[in-house]
Amino acid sequence: MFLLKNKGKTAIEGVNMQKNEKSKNMLLIVLFISLITLSIAYATLTQYLYINSEVTIAGQGSGGWDIRFTAVTCHANGNASITHDFSMSATNLSGLEYRLVAPGDSVVCNISVTNNGSIDAKLSSFAIQDGSLTYTGTGSSRLSDELLVSGKVQHSIVYATGDSQEGLVPAINDYLPSGVTRNLVLTIQYPSNANLPENDVTVSGLKTTFLYVQD
Repeated sequence: MFLLKNKGKTAIEGVNMQKNEKSKNMLLIVLFISLITLSIAYATLTQYLYINSEVTIAGQGSGGWDIRFTAVTCHANGNASITHDFSMSATNLSGLEYRLVAPGDSVVCNISVTNNGSIDAKLSSFAIQDGSLTYTGTGSSRLSDELLVSGKVQHSIVYATGDSQEGLVPAINDYLPSGVTRNLVLTIQYPSNANLPENDVTVSGLKTTFLYVQD
């Protein structure tokens, strides 16, 4: 009886040992698969992407962006006279001096603005600034002249004959495509229904400002 019991116990232990071996083998397989999975995941998380490039931003003088004045001519009407014409640079008209002698006198200037660049443009802002007055009279004479002249000088600018917006004042978003010239008419006038001052009055600093931006 004792020997048979021992033999039975040994057989059970053998079975258990086989089960343990199978369990160990299964565990090794699972660990191996897990390691492979982790390796793949790790590789995915450390992929590199490279983009190499070089860019040059064109300067304003390179031709990409070039909005400028290209022509200006002025003439006097009535008894007015021009003593100094405009001096023109690409972005500035300055130095016009003239004399208005009688009511209704005026100076009219034809001005061309050209988009010489390759980028279409539009008008972002437009403004007319009133000038400042310098009086030569004194005392009551000066006061009288101030009342007569202040706010009377008319300074206007519109699109010229033949333009799609002929006669209209420049406005925000007005289009200026590449290679296109738009012509404007500047008029400075002393009204025909206004009285002349007793002494000379100089109006300086009349200014028109255009701001063009990329369309």
